[in-house]
Amino acid sequence: MFQCFQADFSRYKDTSFINLNNGSSGLCPAVVIDQQKAELEAFERNTSWSLGSSWSRIWKIQEGLGDFLGASPRDLFLRPNVTLALNEIIMGLPLPPGSEILSTNFEYGAVVNILKYKASKEGHSLRIENIDFLYQDISIQDAVDLLIGLTSPKTRVLVISHIFTGNGIEIPLKQLAKKLQEKGILLVVDGAHAPGLIDLNFTQDLSEVDYYAGNLHKWFMGPKGTAFGWVNPKHQDKTMPLYASWTTEKDVPPAMQKYATHGEFPTRMLWSHSQSFSSYYGLESCFAFWKTHSKKTIFQEIQNRINYLENELQALGLKPTKKLQSPSKDQIKARLLCFKLSDFPKISLSDLFVKSKHVDLQVGLPRVPGNALLRLTPHIHNSQEELQQAIEILREQI
Repeated sequence: MFQCFQADFSRYKDTSFINLNNGSSGLCPAVVIDQQKAELEAFERNTSWSLGSSWSRIWKIQEGLGDFLGASPRDLFLRPNVTLALNEIIMGLPLPPGSEILSTNFEYGAVVNILKYKASKEGHSLRIENIDFLYQDISIQDAVDLLIGLTSPKTRVLVISHIFTGNGIEIPLKQLAKKLQEKGILLVVDGAHAPGLIDLNFTQDLSEVDYYAGNLHKWFMGPKGTAFGWVNPKHQDKTMPLYASWTTEKDVPPAMQKYATHGEFPTRMLWSHSQSFSSYYGLESCFAFWKTHSKKTIFQEIQNRINYLENELQALGLKPTKKLQSPSKDQIKARLLCFKLSDFPKISLSDLFVKSKHVDLQVGLPRVPGNALLRLTPHIHNSQEELQQAIEILREQI
């Protein structure tokens, strides 16, 4: 039923358990790990030359990322994770005194803490709204209208996830961004789960979003320590990095000139301090992997595995908190498979492992107010046999 990718992961994948928690941190294809190791070794052979020659290569990586995301590389900046990218965006966001920051009860805890910190530090107010209405069979238009209805005359920015980490519900950003723009409210998006799970295009579908940040170590299968921020060109002159370094001023050192020729904004946002770029270089092999197998194939193979689990568990009487396949294209849907933990009365957990007499199953246990959830996020390295085993393990927990 599924296309087999086992050979691409087998050298580094631990098969002593079944990993269905790729939504927290995905596995890299072996070629990506191999490149990171080789790059680290090469860096150590001549550290001065390696650092000095890295800047033009980093730009090439941004070009590859831009190609994958349907974005201009001039609108992107690289960071080790989405939390750091969102720190750059949110803490650097110029807001009028006494502004209201609006967010929701589904947001990732670390991001909520950024909002609390900004509000406290700058004297803004933070309002967190309950959006449980998204669990219902609701149309995209109604969902957008309800979200817009939460804003107030004081709201200056809405911070919201593209795909919520706790329940997988996807927000229709194109429609939401347009409505917020009409009200003069900025939209900051936590896209931690989107890259590699859905086909993003910043030139078309997301062109009216103001700020976006995404991880590359989850569904994209990139190295741990890789993420990006994207800033709409109309806001770039007002976006400043949190940390100053060699490229935050106009007198850029000669070694970094090859990067600096590509624009003031990406140069200003570049982390130009001493560091090893082995993780970022590993993205080169990741881009090649996606091109070899094609976006369409990988997206479809991920979805095939998620759909298979949903259908088989539904046959056991287990209903997800939000269906993956909505009855209509016009309805809000989920991208991740989440169940109430109470649906598994016999479950025995040790950290993120569902204990079994055969083999343990690693799952996600996201924190969502009012619900203890169990999240299943398979990826292309999961074989059909693994998924069948996972279903049997979960059957034992009912």
